[in-house]
Formats: sequence, C-alpha cells, structure tokens
Amino acid sequence: MSVTGLVLARGGSKGIKNKNLILLNKKPLLLRCLEIMHEAECFSSIWVSTDDDKIAECAERGGANVHRRAEYTATDRASSLCAVLEFIQHHPEICVVCIVQCTSPFLQAKYLRTAVDKIQGGYDSVFSVTRRHLFRWSDGEPTYPQNLDPKQRPCRQEWTGDLYENGMFYISRVNLIFEGLLQGGSRCGYVEVPQEDSLDIDSPFDVIIAQEWIKYCQKEIT
Repeated sequence: MSVTGLVLARGGSKGIKNKNLILLNKKPLLLRCLEIMHEAECFSSIWVSTDDDKIAECAERGGANVHRRAEYTATDRASSLCAVLEFIQHHPEICVVCIVQCTSPFLQAKYLRTAVDKIQGGYDSVFSVTRRHLFRWSDGEPTYPQNLDPKQRPCRQEWTGDLYENGMFYISRVNLIFEGLLQGGSRCGYVEVPQEDSLDIDSPFDVIIAQEWIKYCQKEIT
C-alpha cells in the first residue's frame, strides 16, 4: 500500500509572517520537514500544497512536488480538511495520505515510520499525540474538575496523564477524508511523541524556545 506525504503550507499567516519559511538553525521550517520526510523513506511521493511562490520554490528545493492549491483553501477560515480534500480530488490515484505539519520542527523520521507501519498493519487512521500531566477545569465560574477528583489528587508518578493531539501529523485512508474525517474508522491509532519533540511554532516565542532547545541539544552532543 502506497502512502502519499503532504505538507499544507499556505502563504498567509497571522501569528508570524511567512511562518512556514521561518529560519530555525539557519534552515527554513519547510525544508527541515521535507528532509525528515525523505529520511523516513515511507512515502511513495511527497507533496507541498501551497498558494505562495516562495514556498513553492523552497518545496522544489527540498525535493517535493508542488500542488498549487485553490484560493478558497488558503484563507484564514479554510480548514486543513478542506485543503486536503481539494488536493486528493486532483489526485484520485491516492489511497492513503499523511498530512505532515512543517511547523513541528522536532519531527523525527521514526515517528512517521511508526505511523505508516500501523496503517500498513490495518489501521484506518493514525495521528500524533503528546502525553500531558495537567489537571483540566471547566471554563467559566463556578468551575468544575474535568479529569480529576480534588479529594484524591494523584501524584504525577501515579497518574498516566492525558493524551493530546499535537498536530505533528495525521495519516488516513482517503475514504475517511471524503467522509469529512482526518481521524476515525474501525481502527484509529496514535503515535506518542515526547513533550520535548512536540513543540509547534505558532508565535515568535515558540521560535525562541525551539532555537534555544536546538542549542542545548547540540551542547549535550558535544
């Protein structure tokens, strides 16, 4: 079963201008992502869906095919699902697609390979998650506990925590996407990504954190 890798990278971004091309350790986020996707060696083809010439140029430099997305899929209100649907409608040969987020700078090839292996093993969809040990409370006042009993607050080591989507990747069979789903089916699985790898670049603060973490890791190696 062939799996297509897809990066959605529109030109507009409200939080950070040209976010997908932000340099991290002197390399654009998109290029970092494409290098890991090639390293994973689990995709029959790799595509970047974009409406931006500079992003398209970077995608080609990174060895990806470029899909020129329709304008209606590149607005602030357009969902990822909308963009994926538009892409697969132009590529009816695709049966499984893996949407990879290039603003997850600490993506690793092993996470992608694990997800694809699960799909090859019979899963309908697989996505990335991160385990968090956070107590949730309802919005508004009075507030109520959502995932704990205040009378029996567990110690961290006694609690497995909750799983949260981190947006790093979603892999799904195309029939589910046509049903309006990125996750679902009779067998829906996940790949757990440690917190230190799950950062998503969404603000200038995130860029600073990511760059400092890279520096720290490089010091540890040397």
